[in-house]
Amino acid sequence: MLCSQPIVWKTRTIQNNQQFYIEEQSSIDLYQNEVVTPFETISMENIFDVSFKEFSNTSGLLYLHTNRGVKTYMVKESPSTWMETFHKCK
Repeated sequence: MLCSQPIVWKTRTIQNNQQFYIEEQSSIDLYQNEVVTPFETISMENIFDVSFKEFSNTSGLLYLHTNRGVKTYMVKESPSTWMETFHKCK
């Protein structure tokens, strides 16, 4: 593994007529030939670019531009190191 970027996502559940949000954490792992997320594995040849949009001081969105559309991941830490490593591999 070349680099790892922590990500978070929220799952909404309803129990006893009450709504709850559960925040879960994992990472996006960058390898020489692929990117592994908690949801799928994407070959490097199918990723065209990565970008980042910060929307507060504590979080932002990391975008993977792929041949199957743009994949969006919420991050709480700057992904600049991960993005630099990605561009070196590409």
